[in-house]
Amino acid sequence: MLYNYLKIALRLFARNKLISTINVMGLALALTGGLLIAIFIQDELSYDRYHTRADDVYRVTRNFLSPDGSVTLHLGHLAPPFGPLLKNDFSDIEEVARTRGFYRSLSLIEEDGTMQESIYIENSYYAEPAVFRIFSIPILAGDTKTTLEKPNTMMVSDATALQYFGTVDVVGKRFRAEDDMFEITGVYEAFPAQSHWHPDILVAFNTLNDENVYGREQLETNWGNNNFATYILVNEDFDPEQTEAQFPDFLDKHMGQSDNPVQPSMWTNLFLQPLTSIHLHSQLDSEIEANGSINHVYTMGAIGVFLILIACFNFINLSTARATTRGKEVGLRKVVGAFKKQLITQHLSESVLIAFFSFLLAIVLISLALPWLNDFTGKSIALQNYANPAAIAIVLTAMLLIGIMAGLYPAFVISGFKPVVMLKGKSTSTKSSNGIRKALVVVQFSISIIMIIATLITYQQLNFLNDRELGYSKDQIVRIYYDDAMDERYETFYHELTKSPSIINASRSSIIPTGRLLDYQGSLVQQGDSLVATDIAMKDVRIDHDFFDTYQIPLVSGRNFSKDIKSDDSLAFIINETAAKMVGWSSEEAIGQVLQNGPVKGTVIGVVKDFHFESLHEPIVPVVFHGQHNFNNVSVLVSEAEMQEALAHIESLWKEFMPDIPFSYNFLSERYAHLYDNEQSQNELFMIFAGLAIFIASMGLFGLATFNTHQRSKEVSIRKVLGAPLGSILGLLSKEILLLILIANLLAWPVAWYFMREWLSRFAYHTEMNIFTYLLAAVLAIVITLVTISSQTIKAALTNPATVLRND
Repeated sequence: MLYNYLKIALRLFARNKLISTINVMGLALALTGGLLIAIFIQDELSYDRYHTRADDVYRVTRNFLSPDGSVTLHLGHLAPPFGPLLKNDFSDIEEVARTRGFYRSLSLIEEDGTMQESIYIENSYYAEPAVFRIFSIPILAGDTKTTLEKPNTMMVSDATALQYFGTVDVVGKRFRAEDDMFEITGVYEAFPAQSHWHPDILVAFNTLNDENVYGREQLETNWGNNNFATYILVNEDFDPEQTEAQFPDFLDKHMGQSDNPVQPSMWTNLFLQPLTSIHLHSQLDSEIEANGSINHVYTMGAIGVFLILIACFNFINLSTARATTRGKEVGLRKVVGAFKKQLITQHLSESVLIAFFSFLLAIVLISLALPWLNDFTGKSIALQNYANPAAIAIVLTAMLLIGIMAGLYPAFVISGFKPVVMLKGKSTSTKSSNGIRKALVVVQFSISIIMIIATLITYQQLNFLNDRELGYSKDQIVRIYYDDAMDERYETFYHELTKSPSIINASRSSIIPTGRLLDYQGSLVQQGDSLVATDIAMKDVRIDHDFFDTYQIPLVSGRNFSKDIKSDDSLAFIINETAAKMVGWSSEEAIGQVLQNGPVKGTVIGVVKDFHFESLHEPIVPVVFHGQHNFNNVSVLVSEAEMQEALAHIESLWKEFMPDIPFSYNFLSERYAHLYDNEQSQNELFMIFAGLAIFIASMGLFGLATFNTHQRSKEVSIRKVLGAPLGSILGLLSKEILLLILIANLLAWPVAWYFMREWLSRFAYHTEMNIFTYLLAAVLAIVITLVTISSQTIKAALTNPATVLRND
């Protein structure tokens, strides 16, 4: 019987080539999009799950509160003393490991003692030996028992060893970092792509004990240097909620001072974050690497489901419409004894067969599209990774379910036909089946219109982000890293740099626009004869006297920092307009006011015009600028017409003044564009999948229009004989479908408005939605519909009536 069903199904496909092709192609395209999305989601959900005890690992995070109780920062890093104290105070914690960025240039020492040119390996970290007990890191060479125990030793990944040495046999080789020598004592397997961090080098953490920057005392007492990622491995009795509840007492015990009534737990908190949630659920103010987003996963998943639904709706529509031509076949089968169950099975087998044909075609399309997915997401997913029995079984089961779901309603409609009615040649169309078809067309195009609107609004927001006046110059700024070794030679470097006509100006700062304003020291302002703490979290930025000129940011009152006034380096402040306003000063009143920022008490000498230091996701916040040292960046304003000459001049000077530190730079405009990578990729995502959804829906609409015009060919011919004009015929064949598209618009608009309003609310500054966007989406949907059905409606309207009517 199954063989018979298969043979009939193949004959049916051959006899109805158009409908069969639309069903197979539509479902194949939907499966291609859906399976690509499923592969992406599976990859995103697998982050950090490869560790043997992944569910027992947590990262400890820390936030800071302003005096009014609001969160000013939430960091994924801690101060160094927390790690050992956590293990000492909480018995359920088995291991603690701290890591910190290793920001030093390295020079390879050859066997003859000569040094190669210095390099900077970005993903390098100090790490405690416990990282190898907390994480599953296969060690390929070296003593696993003494890993990272000795100061000035390091482990390298196999990928790093191959990149810089051409072999993994590197134990015993050495690097020099300025006056320090580091020996490679082991090699570990590079972390997989599905990890929230990817260290290329791990340096023994206790090296910090001997370095001037820290020293053992700093590691044990410095509560403000929150640069240490801290991981804990816990036992099976560990209760994270109970432990978090004990953190306030823990903070007060170790950080509190008996003579200070303000306990630490009133302005800072600790939290536990499961390792497996970091990638998708963590967008903190400091992260080791950029993470994914669970919202992005949800969006992708919804799009995948929508694609499959649209293709299934096509199948249901075309199958129920085609059922009217199979009335005699079904009637004859019933007359010779076929049961309803057998008819249902036959038609379900046809839909399942279409699903599997579609799946085979989808595999081919996926193999062609996978390079695009990897390029789009920055991943390196290989299709062969999913060629395992479990994955194949899941996909085949899904194909079976899709085939059954798509064919279930048509199978019941067809099997329910009455033999007497069908064998008399009467129409088998029912109001309910027509109603279902119309409803499915409305749903299909509602989904497509929602995606069109989302694409248009995302595009508008991207234009808004790129066109908004930021308050500073970004298009001609070159940023290079600043090293403390430059301090004594910077003035000479600056004068040599600005001698070139291609260089307009240069300045130093702790951070630059497009960075995150994380530093906050606490501010006091003078009221009467005393200094009073404010509820205002003034962000702290260190700059030199050329910063505002370099970025072309105007002052609204007061003056800039001056080289000629020595106290400007330590006892003067410039604040932005927002800071003055929140304190209660006008821009003019702020000048001369006493302000204490952290431990430094000084005078406000200027108020700078507000500008967007951070991305437009964030509102403009109060900022205090001061001239203390500890800079991290040099910003160079270059001539746009002489960009190449400027870069060559900067590089030659850098190599002259800092020969041991590799020269690296980037453009501020590129950094600004990277702030909105997620939005850019989301816009591309909407464009691609909206186009795919519309194309699949249009394929179904084309098939339905073909079938409908064929069914009404006699009616059209009679109307033409009676004198109906061409426009009337075209309107007759188009108005029903156009009415459905208009209904789809009315249903799609409020849904799109709600979700896009929520999306725009993530930006402190965003474009405003307007009715024209929705009208444009409606026009696009109508145009697409008319283009889709026009070939069939025009063909039917122009057909000679005699050709159709002579057949009767």
